[in-house]
Amino acid sequence: MEQMTTDIAVLERALIVMAVCLVIQTLLFVATGVGAFVAWRRASAALLDAKAAAEAQAAELRAHLIRISGTVEEAALALRRGTTAVDDVMSDVRDAMGTVRNSVGTVASVVTAPRAALALGLWRGVQMWRKRRAARREDHGNFGTLDSGKGDGNGKVEQ
Repeated sequence: MEQMTTDIAVLERALIVMAVCLVIQTLLFVATGVGAFVAWRRASAALLDAKAAAEAQAAELRAHLIRISGTVEEAALALRRGTTAVDDVMSDVRDAMGTVRNSVGTVASVVTAPRAALALGLWRGVQMWRKRRAARREDHGNFGTLDSGKGDGNGKVEQ
């Protein structure tokens, strides 16, 4: 019977070692579960913080986008006003060119042969009349000057 006692003692020790190992394994699994739970809570808190930061950044980006779109809208309106002004100026230039063409046509019709000949003849006649009048004044003497004959011709009078 001694042999059975040693076999039972070995079995008891083996069962005790197995029980201790199971307790250690259970404690390790419980610790792992607690660690996983804490990590999950921290990860979800970090995820909520990251989500809030992303939403704040998206709101800031949206505000910048609204401001930029307003600036682009103003620039587009200014460009439209500028093109309208340029279009108005071009219309005015076209109208002015048409008026100049009509004026040139009117001047050309005024300066045509019979009218031009009459105007040229009148102009030459006035020039000839002025030359004759100037010649008569020289022939009759210089009555309009105050020359006493005592000067040197430069406006100085001797005394």
